[in-house]
This record gives sequence, structure tokens and C-alpha cells, in this order.
Amino acid sequence: MRNPYLMSSPQFLLYEVKDNVAVITFNRPQALNAWNEGLTMELEEALHRADSDAAVRVVVLTGAGRAYNVGGDIKEFEKADTEWIERFNRRVIRMFRFMEQMRKPILAAVNGHANIESVQACDLVLAAEDAKFGLPEINIGVCPGAGITIRLPRWMSRYQAKELLFFGDWIPAAEAQRLGFVNRVVPKDRLMEETMAWATKLAKKAPLALGAIKTCVNVGAELDLDRGAEFQLLESSRLFFSEDLKEGLAAFLEKREPRYQGR
Repeated sequence: MRNPYLMSSPQFLLYEVKDNVAVITFNRPQALNAWNEGLTMELEEALHRADSDAAVRVVVLTGAGRAYNVGGDIKEFEKADTEWIERFNRRVIRMFRFMEQMRKPILAAVNGHANIESVQACDLVLAAEDAKFGLPEINIGVCPGAGITIRLPRWMSRYQAKELLFFGDWIPAAEAQRLGFVNRVVPKDRLMEETMAWATKLAKKAPLALGAIKTCVNVGAELDLDRGAEFQLLESSRLFFSEDLKEGLAAFLEKREPRYQGR
């Protein structure tokens, strides 16, 4: 039976797996990798493909050309009706939620301009020194529609969030790091090298434990302290019956690198 998430011939992105890392590249450089319906559908398919592939332990997102992703494609929006806009945004919201629920780390390697919405569901963000981040929707008279107005105040003060949303200015990578939604700023010519170094290092970690940690952080942010602690306890307890824990303990005692199998 054909895998419904296996793409036959994607038009708007590239997909490659190497050393347990799936690299997904937005490939609309002529449009600065703006979201259109085709790119969004292909990205959703690619994420499901990576999630269902046991050989993939980490996902990296990046953009071809001069930009990472500048947000929605204005040319496509210009022709759309209200029904299409709502359907499109619901698809993007669903996709971001799926990214948060995936038990595999997702890294963004940000080159050039990046709409902050496009990294909102990533786990780690690395940016080139010349990268720019922004929420320019206000400048065309619209409110962002894919969840960033809800997530942003959870990352920073609502005053800082409103400043980014109200003015729609592009800010440098160093400022984005100061605000807390970029982990590391690196030289432009070393962006993918540094990102892949992180990705391959993560791919060697215990997959079940890594998935549990990601889930505890993401779910815990939405729970009160007591329920969050209980959720974490259940996630952690399950790992004590895993083959990976036995391997981790054995490797530690034998002073060797562990070889985790994700079971």
C-alpha cells in the first residue's frame, strides 16, 4: 500500500536524508521561499515522511537562495477569497502543531530573511549573522493567522511581542537571539556546517529520551505545575523499561559510545 506521505516529485522543496538527519529545503528562491499552497502541502507531507521513517532521528529546515522563508505569498493571497484563506491558515496551524507534537527534534538553519511564524514550531534555531527576522503582516494590513500571536507572548514579555507585531520591522539575528527565539548566531558560510553538527550530535542521542524531553517541554508549557510534573513523571518512568536505557547504562560502565536503537 502506498505511503500517503511519500512525495513522488515535489516542486517546491528538496528532501534528503543523511546520517539519520532529514534536510528539508524550501525551494522557491525566486519568491524568497514564501509559503504558497503547494509548498505548504509538500512540507506537511515531508514532515510526515520524516516522522514515519525510523532512519530519521532529526529534521533540519532551511531555505534555498537569499531567504529562509518570508511568510505567506502575497501574490497568491491577492487572488484568494475568505474561504481559501481560512483553509490555508488552518492547514498551516495544523502543520505547526504536528511539528510540536513530533517526537523528533526540528532545527531551523536560517539564512537571509525569515518570518518569525516560519520558525515558531521548531525546537532549535541557528541563524546566519546577516539573517533578519520579522512579522511584516501589519505592513499590508493583516494580522498573522497561523498562531504566532499566541506563541510569541509565551516566549517573551507581551510588550516585546507587541512591539514586533505592531511595527512589523525586520530585526537582526543578534537581536532575535537576545529576545530568546534564536539559539545561536554563526557566520553565514558556516550556517549549514554548524547546524548539521548539532543535528548529527542529536541523532546519536537516545531517540526515546529525546522525544520524551521535547514532549515534556512542549506539553508542560501548556499545563500548570502539578499536572506538568505528573506528565513528566509518566514520560520518564516509561523509559526505564527501554532497551536504550540498558544500552546507555552499559555504555557508561564500559566507557564507550552508546549505540541507541530507539526501542
